[in-house]
Amino acid sequence: MVRLVARAPSAGPDEERGGDVTGPSVSVVIPCFQAQSTIALQLASLSDQIDAPPFEVILVDNDPAQRLDEAAADFLHSTAFELRIVRAHEHQGSSYARNVGISHAHAESLQFCDADDVVSRTWVRNGYLASQHTELWTGESILLAEAPFADGLETVRREFDASPPEWTAPVDKQTGPFPVLMAGNFGGARSTLLELRGFDQGFAHYGDDNDLAFRSRRTGHRVPVAEAVRIGYRGKWSAKQRMRRGFQDARARRRLLIVHGASSQSPVPPWPVDIARCLAATVLMPFRRSASPFDVGMRWSHALGNASGALRFGWPRTPPVSAPGLGLTAPSTRHNDPSEGTMSA
Repeated sequence: MVRLVARAPSAGPDEERGGDVTGPSVSVVIPCFQAQSTIALQLASLSDQIDAPPFEVILVDNDPAQRLDEAAADFLHSTAFELRIVRAHEHQGSSYARNVGISHAHAESLQFCDADDVVSRTWVRNGYLASQHTELWTGESILLAEAPFADGLETVRREFDASPPEWTAPVDKQTGPFPVLMAGNFGGARSTLLELRGFDQGFAHYGDDNDLAFRSRRTGHRVPVAEAVRIGYRGKWSAKQRMRRGFQDARARRRLLIVHGASSQSPVPPWPVDIARCLAATVLMPFRRSASPFDVGMRWSHALGNASGALRFGWPRTPPVSAPGLGLTAPSTRHNDPSEGTMSA
């Protein structure tokens, strides 16, 4: 772990001031893969928070080829937060990176965002308040085009944060059998995430957040929606990107249903039915003005992802390998690994 100390808003967790042990109230965890071109904008959005409690920002370096320390250099002396960079090179995937971040967090209240998005000016404050009401919450993401991000923070903020959201309590409105958790904008208690064994590396690139929501629900923890905790989400808008994402999402969803034995509750049909419907849609496309080639292509990407997940993870009838907790360590040992030790800059 490379530790880049920007500023300590308060003494560290092992330091005493006047006999009291103090530390940040919130730990913000950001997994970083190929993030050197985007992380500065996210850090800038965290630098002008309104009424935020003392917080630290942990960048989890999940890509040995990126130069994350250079990309974050302008924030080393920020007066807004303490900045740390921890290495997580042993395994690739946001699930492992987030678990490593949890292990190195100093605060009990954790918040997670992604390196290529932008958080609202009340994101830290509202997320901290949400964590006082519930052990886990998922926030609201506003999908934006790529262009505003290229024009700087103020342009992005005008798109979704012209009037930063005021605090409102999270609402438990996920009553169906398939709870959703957005890993790029969620938070809660560190102790609860340790109890749940963090994220499952078996879902390293897709579906790890909803897998956590499934496991949370089964252990009695709800996942209410905190609409006041808002981010601007950088959308992938090209047809190729959207089709690839549709395939991967459908594949991960089918794996999720198989792992948790919930296939019978899903509105998604079995893959042979799904493929047959896509064939019918393709044949009828010339006679239906409402169906564009792109729409049919998206249907195929989801159907093929559904089939791939069913054939890869549902046959033979053995459950896919799961690896929850990979990268997660107990609080007492989180800084004892010399390969992920601490170095001050």
